Amino acid sequence: MSSEWTQSTLGEFVRLQRGHDLTASEQQAGSIPIMGSAGPNGTHSEALAHGPGVVIGRSGASAGRVHFSEVDYWPHNTCLYVTDFLGNNPRFAYYLLQTLDLAAFNSGSAQPSLNRNYLYSISLKIPPRAAQDGIVDVLKSLDDRITLLRETNATLEAIAQALFKSWFVDFDPVRAKMEGRAPKGMDEATTALFPDALEAAADGEIPAGWHMQPIRELVADVFDGPHATPPEADAGPVFLGIKNLTGTGLALADIRHINEDDWLKWTKRVVPQAGDIVFSYEATLGFFALIPSGLRCCLGRRLALIRPKANEGAGHFWFHQFTAAPFQRLLVKHTVPGATVNRIALKEFPSYHVLVPPVALQMAFDTVASALWAKIHENQAQAQTLSTLRDTLLPRLISGQLRLPEAQATTEAAVGGALQA
Repeated sequence: MSSEWTQSTLGEFVRLQRGHDLTASEQQAGSIPIMGSAGPNGTHSEALAHGPGVVIGRSGASAGRVHFSEVDYWPHNTCLYVTDFLGNNPRFAYYLLQTLDLAAFNSGSAQPSLNRNYLYSISLKIPPRAAQDGIVDVLKSLDDRITLLRETNATLEAIAQALFKSWFVDFDPVRAKMEGRAPKGMDEATTALFPDALEAAADGEIPAGWHMQPIRELVADVFDGPHATPPEADAGPVFLGIKNLTGTGLALADIRHINEDDWLKWTKRVVPQAGDIVFSYEATLGFFALIPSGLRCCLGRRLALIRPKANEGAGHFWFHQFTAAPFQRLLVKHTVPGATVNRIALKEFPSYHVLVPPVALQMAFDTVASALWAKIHENQAQAQTLSTLRDTLLPRLISGQLRLPEAQATTEAAVGGALQA
């Protein structure tokens, strides 16, 4: 297969142009994605480039990162974008560019910056268009399945969050019983766990018999992460960052690995375990995630860990308790005045009060939520397996080291297995 490939340069493969300025005052409401150095960054009312399109981070920490847009977009001046694919498959160009160490072509300024003329000289080996299309089919089938798994998880997380909000934030079952109605979609045993009245509390009405309690009485401990970042490794334990916290789940598509020695050093205070709740207490305030089983990881900067008490066994209840909107508002309420970035004083966090229903009701919620989260964690594992396969196949396919039929067979088996699970 690779004998039909031609020797070329990046400048002969695609044509690049610097993106265009767009100030905050010029940005207008619309659905057109703005593509910048780090990928999608807001929307605008006007497009300057047609999709499918490819952009390369031009400046800053994201210089050299490659992003793809299926639709028309506005290329921001922090990126370079492809203006002409010169007959090549746009998605193949996206995959190929990912295999290049583009950041190494820094133009030499103090701030990392890429110049298209520097990049044009990069030597490439390009397959015929038919082979490009075949490679894209293989890699895109993996990307599509990974996307579907993540979208499914987002739906499952939303279902669990909606149930929690109905029961413990809006008190829908309590209000239904107050009106003499049976709570919608709830069996008699669960219905009996809810009171039929509200009573006054410091921050408003709460269900009768429920109470406010400081976090310190409800969790085994709270730990914060280090205030530095260890060197990155090609493989090993995961070093969690705020970017890995989606607001409910744990995103492992863009992770940082550290070596074993650093992991031992960074986990002296606490080794994260399944059921622990990680949240950001500084900068991007209030993002959360539940640690899944089997993940060896440590806390990154600006992250803290809550370990619920094990004796009550309501881990998913507490996860949703700490991700509910009222709790996030509680964090905002306690931000340190005058700080340059949003943050809370973590030492005061255990003194915050949260609403506590009876343990039996916590457990009832956990029974429902556990099934949802078991599927979420299963999907996460499948997505990670497929991501690893894609990352393994990508450089071998792009370089011609792997024959397309072999890659197709491997991919079909992996995607088929994921669909049956």
